[in-house]
Amino acid sequence: MSSILRRARYAWQRVATVTAFRHGHALAVPDERFQRYNSPVPSRIDHTPILSTPELKLTTLPNGLRVATESNLSADSATVGVWIDAGSRFEADATNGTAHFLEHMIFKGTKRRSLRQLEEEIENMGAHLNAYTSREQTTYYAKVLKKDVSAAVNILADILQNSSFDEDRISRERSVILREMEEVQCTVSS
Repeated sequence: MSSILRRARYAWQRVATVTAFRHGHALAVPDERFQRYNSPVPSRIDHTPILSTPELKLTTLPNGLRVATESNLSADSATVGVWIDAGSRFEADATNGTAHFLEHMIFKGTKRRSLRQLEEEIENMGAHLNAYTSREQTTYYAKVLKKDVSAAVNILADILQNSSFDEDRISRERSVILREMEEVQCTVSS
């Protein structure tokens, strides 16, 4: 147990003892209202299993790519993602919205996979493929069963390196994003 927890528990026990002494009753004869859910008598409970979180490991590959891993051996699923420092903060007026636009376009197919093939592959794994753009970064991620992690990495690598940008799809996606912008403007001005 950490020294902070020991000190906090000791301080609480002192307060409880002093309070019981001042009010003329001992903790051995607790008020029944407090026994409805638990005993008012302090006890040592190990909260480590509840409070512990998996250790995060950060590795830098020879090519400079940083990989963050967190392992939970009892989990049957995994989330694999790529966080790119390409959010709206890094865009100039002339390129404003590019990261968000690319986030939409990247799932429209690659040189190896059509849109339909990509959707079917994700669907057949029972996986979830998604992305979001924030001020700081653009994130692409897949939630999969642990047996499908390598397939998810393969799909993410493919969409990030080999996305196809068909003129027809670019026009359609431009309309979608303009509609999203209008909805935000209407919400803000209301």
